[in-house]
Amino acid sequence: MAFKSDIQATRVAGTASGTAVIAPPVRLRGIIVASSGAGAGLINLNTVASSGGTNLLTVDVPSGDVINFSLPEDGILFPQGVYLSTATNITAVTLLTDKFSGPNLTTTNK
Repeated sequence: MAFKSDIQATRVAGTASGTAVIAPPVRLRGIIVASSGAGAGLINLNTVASSGGTNLLTVDVPSGDVINFSLPEDGILFPQGVYLSTATNITAVTLLTDKFSGPNLTTTNK
């Protein structure tokens, strides 16, 4: 089985709604979302660093649960980066993307 490309994992706290998670253009391959347990969780991922961007992904998470899924084929292209516009009752979100160079990388993930 062949791999299509390297994968980058970028984690952001659920309290970071209203922020750009990844600034450069990137393709989302998978996502892991953990609900805080304070009620059902919800996230919205938009295309630009403002609430006016196009919503490309909405994820609902049952209260106190963790979901993990891979997106089929080539995933979702975020042509202007990934913006976390909504994070309700979420502990953390991990985005699995194509490898990129940009903010939120650790020194070992360049």
